[in-house]
Amino acid sequence: MIRKFHNLIILAGLLFMLAACSERAEDSRPVVSVSILPQQYMVQRIAGDNFRVNVLVPPGAGPETYEPTPGQMRDVANSLLYFSVGYIDFERTIFHNMMRGNDGPLMVDTSEGMDMIASEIVDHGDHVHLYGVDPHIWLSVPGARIQAGNMTRALIGIDPENSDFYLDNYEEFAGELDSLHESLTEMFSGSKRKTFLVFHPALGYFARDYGLEQVSVEQDGKSPTAANMRKIVDLARQEGISDIFIQMEFERENAKAVARELGGNVIEINPLSADWLGAIEDLANKLHEVLNK
Repeated sequence: MIRKFHNLIILAGLLFMLAACSERAEDSRPVVSVSILPQQYMVQRIAGDNFRVNVLVPPGAGPETYEPTPGQMRDVANSLLYFSVGYIDFERTIFHNMMRGNDGPLMVDTSEGMDMIASEIVDHGDHVHLYGVDPHIWLSVPGARIQAGNMTRALIGIDPENSDFYLDNYEEFAGELDSLHESLTEMFSGSKRKTFLVFHPALGYFARDYGLEQVSVEQDGKSPTAANMRKIVDLARQEGISDIFIQMEFERENAKAVARELGGNVIEINPLSADWLGAIEDLANKLHEVLNK
């Protein structure tokens, strides 16, 4: 009886796997590729279910250190569009590889039109070079509106028959973003403090949007030296900061050490969530609470 039950479980598992494979094989929708999960959310808000969205960076991984697999590169090559964030390192590799051939997706830089945060800006008159660019534009609500606009134009370009559908969805999404931005502006306008502490400097655009300032433990993608750690702790104390924000994919030892020194907490945020809107609201609520302790 036990063996029979065991065999039934194996059979059920095989049937489930076959059904899943069949479902994927029957998904004949055209494909668009994106770098990170928040972009998937934006594409689906605009395009609905018209496309299958191929996401390169999987849950739990960080885009700063991620390297696409050969299989993912093939998936990108077979896409109609590739929406890049704009300034993530691995995206340059994809652009270089895709541009070498005539086939491949239309490459769309969704940061086009954004006022980028950069460590150095060199203006040559007819063009500008940016160095040390902060890539985290999706954590700006107005920035997400710009990204969504760039996506909408590209989608209409490859599928003009559904242009009204895409435009209507974009207008609805843009209205929600405008309302959210207005609410967050009001939320943070009366905060007791304006400075907060993060492990990884991902919240620069969010901070700029609402008159805040982030202080980062990580410097240039590296953990701080003991001397820099002391400076950060001293600055945090001067500003009345006790808590530190960290993304879920980062190790916590240095963050815990800082929190112990300050007598505060390590607060987890998820800027790379597939639920972009939920992640922004969660971030805003946690940040507002910390700034008003």
